[in-house]
Amino acid sequence: MTQAPYDSSDPADGGPDARPTADGDEETRSVQEELPGGEPAEATADRLWEISAALAAIQHELARQNERAAARERVIDRLHEENLRLRSGEYRSVTRPLVTDLQSLRNDLLRQAATLSDPVTVPTVAELLGSFAYSIELTLERAGVQVLRAAAGTPFEPGSHRVARVVCTDDPAQDGTVAEPLADGYRDVVSDRVLLPASVVVCRRSATPTPVRTPTPPAPGGPAH
Repeated sequence: MTQAPYDSSDPADGGPDARPTADGDEETRSVQEELPGGEPAEATADRLWEISAALAAIQHELARQNERAAARERVIDRLHEENLRLRSGEYRSVTRPLVTDLQSLRNDLLRQAATLSDPVTVPTVAELLGSFAYSIELTLERAGVQVLRAAAGTPFEPGSHRVARVVCTDDPAQDGTVAEPLADGYRDVVSDRVLLPASVVVCRRSATPTPVRTPTPPAPGGPAH
C-alpha cells in the first residue's frame, strides 16, 4: 500500500500556514513587550533616550562654562598687563622730576669738586654743603615734602618734635620749650602727615626741693620743742 507524502502545509501539523492558538499568541506578545524586569521595552527605550539627552545637555553646558572661564582668564590677563603698564607709566611720570633734580645735583657736586682749590677753608666747605642742602630741599618740595624746622625757645610739639635729650631749667617760662634743635623733620604736604619728626633738646623745669625742718634739740632741763 502506497503511503501519501507528508504535507508540511497542513495546519494540523504546525506548517507554514498554521496559526497559533489563543494561548500561544498571548504568550508571544508578553515576551516581545516585556523585559525580564517586568518593564515594557518602549518605556525603557524612552528612559534611555531621556538620559542620553540629559547627558548631552550637561556636556554642552560644561563646554560653554569652560569657554566662558577661558574668556574670563584672557580678560583678566589683559587687564593685568594694562594695569602694569599704567602703573609703570605713572611711576615714571611721578619720579621724573626727582630724577631730573638728582641729575642736576650730581653734576653740581662734580663741578664743585673740580673747582676746589688747596687749601680748602672751613667757610668754603660749609657754604658748598649748605647750597647742596638747599638744592635737595627744593627737590623735596617739588615731591610734596616740607622741611620741619624747630627753633630754640618755641614750645615743644609732640607730633612734630622728637625728644633727643632733656636739660633742666629754673625758669618757669622755659619749661616745655625747645632748648636746641638738632635735626630737621619732614612732613607730607598732601596728607599733612609727619614723615620724620624734628630732633630737639627740651627744657624741663627742675623740681624745687622742699625744705626739711630739723627739730631743735631741747635745752638741758627745759621742755622739748
